[in-house]
Amino acid sequence: MSVLELSAAIPLAGGMGGMGGAMGLVPLVAVLALTALVVAGAVGIWRVAGDSDERSRSTEPTETAVERLQRRYAEGELTEAEFERALERELASDGTTEAGTVAVGEPNPATETERAR
Repeated sequence: MSVLELSAAIPLAGGMGGMGGAMGLVPLVAVLALTALVVAGAVGIWRVAGDSDERSRSTEPTETAVERLQRRYAEGELTEAEFERALERELASDGTTEAGTVAVGEPNPATETERAR
């Protein structure tokens, strides 16, 4: 190989002072970085959209106090008298409970002991 041939091959190989080699990697790295940003953005948008769907499903109306009483009566957890008393309390209170009181439809320990006697 002559000196002339060797001097022509050095720039192509990216060696001593040539514009090859590492300079060819810059566009490749830029394309890979841009692709990673686009993918990360798409995944982020997809996850946020999924979270909002779950929140909208969880805000669906839950069982009302009257529905809960009806279900407990149907399952046999409440007697007819307990159901009627709890229903009257619920309709009178419009679903509001004071601090320290038993939730609507739940057994009251004070009345349970009286009923047991």
